[in-house]
Amino acid sequence: MTTTQESGRWGERIAWLAVVSGGFVVQLLMTVSGVISARLLGVEGRGEVALVVALSGTGAALTLGGSLPNVVIKRLADRGLAARDGLGHLARRWSVVAVLCAVPFGVVFVLTHGDLSASSTWWLGAAVVLLALENMAFRIVTSALLGEGSSMARVAVATLLPQTFVTASLVVVLIVSGSATALGVCLVMVGSFALGLVVGVRLLAPRRGGEPLEESDLWRLARSTYVGTLGPIDGLGLDRILVGAVAGTVSLGLYATAGALASLAAMLGSGIAVVLLPRFSSAQAAADGDGRLVRRSLALCVGVLVPIVVVVTVLAEPVIEIAFGSAFLDAVPIAHWLVPAMGLLGLRRVLIAILQGRERGGTASRIEFALTPVMVVGVVLAAGSESATAVAVVLLGVAIASVSLLSIAVWHTTPRTHPPVP
Repeated sequence: MTTTQESGRWGERIAWLAVVSGGFVVQLLMTVSGVISARLLGVEGRGEVALVVALSGTGAALTLGGSLPNVVIKRLADRGLAARDGLGHLARRWSVVAVLCAVPFGVVFVLTHGDLSASSTWWLGAAVVLLALENMAFRIVTSALLGEGSSMARVAVATLLPQTFVTASLVVVLIVSGSATALGVCLVMVGSFALGLVVGVRLLAPRRGGEPLEESDLWRLARSTYVGTLGPIDGLGLDRILVGAVAGTVSLGLYATAGALASLAAMLGSGIAVVLLPRFSSAQAAADGDGRLVRRSLALCVGVLVPIVVVVTVLAEPVIEIAFGSAFLDAVPIAHWLVPAMGLLGLRRVLIAILQGRERGGTASRIEFALTPVMVVGVVLAAGSESATAVAVVLLGVAIASVSLLSIAVWHTTPRTHPPVP
């Protein structure tokens, strides 16, 4: 084995280690924050915060935080530009667009919550808007750091800092007061993300005198990659939004508690897919195609996800009772279905990356399009029965269907030569 091959192997191992360990760190911080907020708020307050987070995340993903960040990475890297040079002239215009995109989601929260006479409802709606704006900015800033070639240490700091601030602030609130309102927790999140964003922007490279990017080109590419990047089955928080809208904030609080445990597998799957996508793309030029890489990658992915799913499912009851309290024990049966569902959806991200690497992303998008309405209708019907467990069962069924269809697509599109563009 040559030195180059050996260093490549080590680079791949380090990348996998970074994905797994980074996913654990982020999920640990989110889980700790969820536990603390549950202790501070109770079931209903936890449900209100979960709805705020879900709507703000969905608002960001559907608008400027969707496919645009990936386009920023690609164009900055292609041109060798610093983000301040390539995007600086667009900051003011994009800020106005972001506000126009975020406000409707705050209105949706107010209408969904229903108690229009309470001032806290309107303030929580404002929190949805602010968190959506911060989410968009966070995704673009971290993507800009990647695109301009910043060190992984800078990227890691920018990525972890906002959630670290949130967790640390909630710990202080728990120690000092022992209780809080949903609005208070949301304000902590808004302030923490704002501070993290300030640090992230300061980590961007200084101007190098490069030419600015064309806005029309960025939007054109963002539109063409929108659906594949979005992943609406699990990328928009639709299940949580629908549970909150149909079944109420109490059911959503229990569902969000189970989701805090279940999201680790999905997050790891997404991170693994990001690492593997460029490898799948470059493997198409090899004489023997990408078959060996696909088999090895899927084996590694399953080897990471299956133990996590099994352990989290088995330990769901004691973890929820110890971490969240006995009031949240009704979330245990939800977790027993939701954890394997999210594990399969994490595996689905890797299968989508394989198809995208083969320039068959359109196939993955069509499968996603077909299953998303099925998921929405199933969740609405299940939530209407006032059983969040039924919602998790529906999500597991959709996840099984998605992985099955994508696996068939991967099997039938295995290229012996470079595949045609659909």
